[in-house]
Amino acid sequence: MRYFLILLLIASLALSGYLAYQLYQLQQNDHVVVHFIRATPTNFLLVPVVRSVSAPASPEKALKQLLAGPTAAETELTPSVPSGTKLLGLTIENKTAIADFSKEIQTNFVGGSQLESHLVQAIAAALTQFPEIDRVRILIEGKPVESIAGHVYIDYDLP
Repeated sequence: MRYFLILLLIASLALSGYLAYQLYQLQQNDHVVVHFIRATPTNFLLVPVVRSVSAPASPEKALKQLLAGPTAAETELTPSVPSGTKLLGLTIENKTAIADFSKEIQTNFVGGSQLESHLVQAIAAALTQFPEIDRVRILIEGKPVESIAGHVYIDYDLP
């Protein structure tokens, strides 16, 4: 019985040390969450992926990770943002992120309403994970647009 209590004490100390280390890692602020697409036979799913970035994590770093797309090891995922899309600018005003993308976000988009919705959701989620951002406005080549591909209206600040 005594050995059991000693082992239990050692195990609880090890577990508390591990949990403290995990908390420390989260506080380092060196990761972002981005979303990519996973195709199923009947649907497209938006899948969150954690990316390591140089600290501190920032909205711009999150968008750059989103634009970079899935890694070579993530073969089951496809980019949620059309290839060739560039981030032209990002500003934050009154808790609203204003993200300006190159025209390729429109011209290289291939897909229907669900993929367009996932694209908009992926951009909004990448930015609103930061406490300083509550809303997102998407611009293309510095101008507001009604929609990226005609299915999802983005001519307002997205929650």
